[in-house]
Amino acid sequence: MNFLLQRQNTKILARLFVLMFVVVLCTTNSYASHKIKVMALFTDKAMVMIDGQQKILKKGKPYNGVTLISSNSDEAILELHGQKKKFKLGSEIATSFKKADPGKELVVWKDEYDMFRVYGSINNFSVHFLIDTGATSIALSSKAAKRIGLRYKKGSPMQASTASGIAKGYRLTLDKVKIGHIQLYNVQAAVLEGSFPTEVLLGQSFLSRIHMVRDGDKMKLRKKF
Repeated sequence: MNFLLQRQNTKILARLFVLMFVVVLCTTNSYASHKIKVMALFTDKAMVMIDGQQKILKKGKPYNGVTLISSNSDEAILELHGQKKKFKLGSEIATSFKKADPGKELVVWKDEYDMFRVYGSINNFSVHFLIDTGATSIALSSKAAKRIGLRYKKGSPMQASTASGIAKGYRLTLDKVKIGHIQLYNVQAAVLEGSFPTEVLLGQSFLSRIHMVRDGDKMKLRKKF
C-alpha cells in the first residue's frame, strides 16, 4: 500500500513540475527586457546604450522597439514598445515588455494634416509611410528607393500617370515590409523615377493583406491569420 502511495505521490509531483515548467517557459517567451542608459543628448537626437550596444537615435526612427519621440539638452522621451518614458542625461533603466502579439491591433492616429502616417521599414530600412488606400501598391520615388538601397531597375519597366504627367517607373517585389508588429513578405511595389511621390505610400499590395478598420480619427490594423 505504501509503495502504491509513493508512486502516486511521485506522479503528482512530476505533473506539478511539468506544469510549473510550462508556466515559466510561457512567461519567458511572452516577455523580454531592455537595459537602457542615456549617454548624450541633443536636439531631436540622443546617444543611448541599449543592452550594452551604443546607438545614436534620431527622432522618429525606431531601433529594436525603441523610438526617440523628442529630446533636448536636458531630457529625452523614448517610446519603448508602445510605452513612453522620460530620461535624464545619465539615467539608466531596466524595463520589461510584453512581446508583440501577432493578433494585436496596431492603432494609427490621424495627424495634424488629416493623414494617417506610420513608421515602419522596407527590407529592414526605416521608412515613414503615408497610408493611401487609393494606391494599388506601395509606391515610392527613385530618390527614396536609392536611400534604402533598392535595386529597383532590376524590376519590370512601367509607366504611371502622375500630377506632373506620365512617369517612368519599375515594378518589383519587396522582400519584407513592416509597420509596428505587423510584418509581411513578398509585397508588390512601384518605384517612380524622380522625386514623386514625396512620401512612401503604403498601398493596397500591403493593406489588402491585413484587416483594416477606420474609426474616426484612428485606424485599426491587424494581421490576418
